Amino acid sequence: MKIACFVEAYNFNDKSERSALSKFKTTAESIGHSFDFIFKDEISKIPEYDALFIRATTDPSNSAYIASRLAEQYGLKVIDDSHSIRTCSNKAILHDLFIKNNIPSPKSVLFTGEENIDELFDILGTPVIIKSPYTRFSSHVEKAHNRVEFIEISKRFLRKSKVVIVQEYIRSDFDWRVGVLRGEILYLCKYCIPEGGWKVRSKIDGKNVWGDTIAVSRDSIPPELKDICIGLSKCVGDGLYGLDVKETNDGYRVIEINDNPSIYDGYEDVIDRDIYEKIINALAS
Repeated sequence: MKIACFVEAYNFNDKSERSALSKFKTTAESIGHSFDFIFKDEISKIPEYDALFIRATTDPSNSAYIASRLAEQYGLKVIDDSHSIRTCSNKAILHDLFIKNNIPSPKSVLFTGEENIDELFDILGTPVIIKSPYTRFSSHVEKAHNRVEFIEISKRFLRKSKVVIVQEYIRSDFDWRVGVLRGEILYLCKYCIPEGGWKVRSKIDGKNVWGDTIAVSRDSIPPELKDICIGLSKCVGDGLYGLDVKETNDGYRVIEINDNPSIYDGYEDVIDRDIYEKIINALAS
């Protein structure tokens, strides 16, 4: 089988991501498939392949989405499919998806600028988390401790979007990151909150600081967490997803589900090293 891997130049900047991409290629070739990296100026080559694996940042406004749609039109197996990209890239859509499917998640409200801020604080408490509908790697996610901060942040976000998501703040030392592939747990790890921060990528003393990644065997996943993550993934589709989940005294709370989840050599793959083979087999099946 001929597999195309859609990438951008930035995918090769980080040593760990570059190494992971190399592992995908060597794994595919060891099984008997071809595996070629293609860039946006080579999108027209996609119909020449049997499957497409997207590693570039996905978003309906990015070239990766165009690649996904083109591959689907020509009948290729695609990870990530365009429906998953559209769903996971928009936090407002996820907000409605969580409510519709009774997914345990932090209390959240859609805010357009017209709602009563005091009533919002009554519902969610303080501080609150404000998110733009389109976020990646914790960008456009900020915390407001009071009305003044809330107005400043929400006005800034609403300049680029008609709605923002306001969410209750749940303090934790880490987020569970659960990788799911075709309705099965692929990997499990903890994305730790760096000291002095409040999210996985925090700005501390003016610098962006990432927390540690601690891999955990997928076989040790708590049953409740497993059921929630598999159930939610099936609400989106049958692809590759990464779910961020808070663990609280009252159970688990899903923060979000991402298509195109991070897979870096020496991070998500430390314990369950077969994740490369499982993804290649999913593309080839």
